[in-house]
Amino acid sequence: MVNKQVHIIFAIGKYKDEVLCDVVSKEATNMLLERPWQYDRKILHDDITNKISFNFHGHKIILKPLSPKEVIDDKKK
Repeated sequence: MVNKQVHIIFAIGKYKDEVLCDVVSKEATNMLLERPWQYDRKILHDDITNKISFNFHGHKIILKPLSPKEVIDDKKK
């Protein structure tokens, strides 16, 4: 049941954005960018490479998954 919302500012690399999120009880440490964000940004998802691309403020943004080495390096930080 959703009874709260929060305005979140986030960054993924050089891409910075903000989104209004519903708050639900859940044990998770991830931010899930689901349908409202996808539709608002008109994203394109490449199922083969798992890359997401879209235009934001006149710039093409491409988000890609981390490699296994990048995941390990990120966890060390």
